[in-house]
Amino acid sequence: KKKFEEYFKIIFGGGKAEIEIVKLKKYSRQREGEGSGDAGDEEGSDSAEENSELGIEIFACPPGKKITNLSMLSGGERSLTSLALLFAIISHNPPPFAVLDEVEAALDEANSRRFSSMLRELSNHTQFVAITHNRQTMAQANLLYGVTMGADGVSQLLSIRLDQVGDGGKLKA
Repeated sequence: KKKFEEYFKIIFGGGKAEIEIVKLKKYSRQREGEGSGDAGDEEGSDSAEENSELGIEIFACPPGKKITNLSMLSGGERSLTSLALLFAIISHNPPPFAVLDEVEAALDEANSRRFSSMLRELSNHTQFVAITHNRQTMAQANLLYGVTMGADGVSQLLSIRLDQVGDGGKLKA
């Protein structure tokens, strides 16, 4: 909970967010012939069996807004809220690696910068493979891979370590 609040405030530059664990109720019906095998069940009767599962409820209020319902947030705000939750989970229990597929596509330049700096911070404990077209995200990478198609129609894989790139985009000797 605390990590989610922390990352939400970092990503949005303020605001308030909470995450709450909730019980979700799921009902299933047992019909004749589908019984649990108990001799005490009445044959032919429908009995409602209550099962519960756990879920989460997210309340988010970006700075300057009164909205707390996620469905009322813009696409970018929902993306940022989701990223705050993802980063909170990763920071609490870091996996060895994570694959992110264009998760920052809906973000503007300023939010992309915040996203990429947090990604850089979390990369101290987790290796990230980020599929992106975003220059801000690429600028924080250690290693870039690109796929291009040659004139002959054959795909080519390119790679470059960003620590080997000097001023003006030229490779260091």
